[in-house]
Amino acid sequence: MRLHVTEHRVRLGPDEYRVLRATGLRRALCYDAEHWLDLRVDRAAAAELAAAWLLAARSPRSLVHVPLRRHGERPVGQPLPEPYRARDLLLVHHSAQFPASRWKDVRGRLGRGSPHTVEFRRADFRPDTDRAVPGAHHAGFRDRLRLTTAADTLVLSGSALPFADAGADFLDLADTGPGRDRRTRHFAGHACAELHPTSGLLDRTVPLVHVEYCPEWEPATEGGRAGAEGGGG
Repeated sequence: MRLHVTEHRVRLGPDEYRVLRATGLRRALCYDAEHWLDLRVDRAAAAELAAAWLLAARSPRSLVHVPLRRHGERPVGQPLPEPYRARDLLLVHHSAQFPASRWKDVRGRLGRGSPHTVEFRRADFRPDTDRAVPGAHHAGFRDRLRLTTAADTLVLSGSALPFADAGADFLDLADTGPGRDRRTRHFAGHACAELHPTSGLLDRTVPLVHVEYCPEWEPATEGGRAGAEGGGG
């Protein structure tokens, strides 16, 4: 499995940041609804999303940026709120202690970057038998994902554990639609993967994360594109 990225080095004052920006995910979008985060993907984008989350799990000193706001394609037969607020994703290992408030400045200095290809094997993803996380529901558990919003970007920070766990769910969705994992669901033509608060891997700042498989896509209308890009930075 391959994920195409560009690598960027950005210095802000005394700090230098390494950003890995995914350059695929052509048929994918993300927006925050009232009570959950909603992503729509085709199969290729679901696999690339899985690879991006696993990359975040394995790159604790890097910021993994997944641009999703300006692709202009929309799923066929999948109504979206109008105007909807499209978002990018930024996946950050919590040990980096990256302030989300700095993201707009970092993004503005990215430049063209240098292209790379990251490759993963299916064996790199956590199998179903390894999904149980002892202690995830205990108050002192510190590996949960946290959410901050900055510059039209959902900044998710956490340990390698929830990033890798979510990546495995997204790979199930790309592989089979309904998937093998109990958190990958299929009914009445609806196939999705969910990161749910009941897993114990999400902080209170993160609502339900819903990733839906959409097989057909079409170019966005000018009005829809304007809604998606409104308020960008």
